[in-house]
Amino acid sequence: MQIDLSFGARKFVVDVTFGERKRLSVTVQPDLKITARAPAGYELEDIWKRLKKRASWIARQVDYFERFQPLPTERKFVSGETHYYLGRQYRLRIRPGERARVRLVGRFFEMELPDPTKREKARALMLGWYSTHARNLLARRLTQCLPPLSVMGAAEPEVRYRRMKKRWGSCSGNGVLMLNTELVKAPIHCIDYVIIHELCHLLFPNHDRKFYQLLGRLLPDWEKRKERLEKVII
Repeated sequence: MQIDLSFGARKFVVDVTFGERKRLSVTVQPDLKITARAPAGYELEDIWKRLKKRASWIARQVDYFERFQPLPTERKFVSGETHYYLGRQYRLRIRPGERARVRLVGRFFEMELPDPTKREKARALMLGWYSTHARNLLARRLTQCLPPLSVMGAAEPEVRYRRMKKRWGSCSGNGVLMLNTELVKAPIHCIDYVIIHELCHLLFPNHDRKFYQLLGRLLPDWEKRKERLEKVII
């Protein structure tokens, strides 16, 4: 379902979905798609009113992401292609090998495949490498970031890891953190920003004044970290 929204002379189209959730959330994605997720049974008129109140914020987010258009093309997983790890670029080098494996050697991702022409095999191998390293790294960073929130009363959350295309992380109403394994491509200070952002939701579920006060107290430079994160290619 779609809702037409206006802000001054500007027009936006918002994709609306319904589900088992407690509150309405609005997201502007890097590809400029605007989505709203609403609790089941929410009236369209109420959704439109909530979106109208956030029209100024939506316009600012669209302006921000328009700076990064057009978005990078999808990876092909061939030799010479650039891939990222912890904010740095590495060249992919694929060569024949008896067993499939990928290693980080100097400024290269060195990949061995029995048949280097099999792009799907190369893709699966690369994504598997990212997933394994991401889970280990994100778990360590979470351990580093949690103590200040624990002192304030935040319970240690259940954490899940998943590769996502549109979101870096989320925190559910019952305190489950979801972290995008693609974060491993970002610098450490950006990873910490996402983790702390989601941990703040354990105390303040909404993006309200109290939430941003806490985020600003824990990370005074969070806006710079967020801006750097948006430049990460996934």
